[in-house]
Amino acid sequence: MIAPRWWFDLRQYRKRLEHYSDEELVDVYFHIHPVRYREHYLCVLAELRRRGIRPEIAERPLPGVRWWLPQWLSACGWLRRSRLRYGVAFALGGFGIAWLSTLLALLPLMALIALTGVFGRALALFYLLYAGFAFGVGVLAAWHAGVRGLAFPLAILGSGNALLIFVRSRLFEQLWQALLEPL
Repeated sequence: MIAPRWWFDLRQYRKRLEHYSDEELVDVYFHIHPVRYREHYLCVLAELRRRGIRPEIAERPLPGVRWWLPQWLSACGWLRRSRLRYGVAFALGGFGIAWLSTLLALLPLMALIALTGVFGRALALFYLLYAGFAFGVGVLAAWHAGVRGLAFPLAILGSGNALLIFVRSRLFEQLWQALLEPL
């Protein structure tokens, strides 16, 4: 026998659910497959509604997102107690994420220029466009990490700061000289 007899008769299943404790019922709710066992799932939902139970679902910011800055910071108890500390940590975290992401995106460009040099205006122009792309990568990484509100301009500043590090390097001078070369 695949399953007990009461599983196939929905009336018997409803009666059985009435005798479950609240914890057992919530456990069934979280472990039943809503698509495969649709009727049974609806029976469990009806019993939960009848008892007035609302299962608590853990807060998940966005599906597929592993790093979400507000959730990380709210997990730190000492930051939750003070809004000022939380705000400063949030803004600095956004700055750091944008800064690091931009530098990591600029790393292949800096390695290419250091190893091969810049040959011609077209390549120099492409490298400049890639530097702008790296700036966007840093800003977008901060946005995807959950940086919003007043901390977002600071994240843009972090990405710009990383780009400024590249602009002040000797590698950018090589790039600029290749752009200004006479034809």
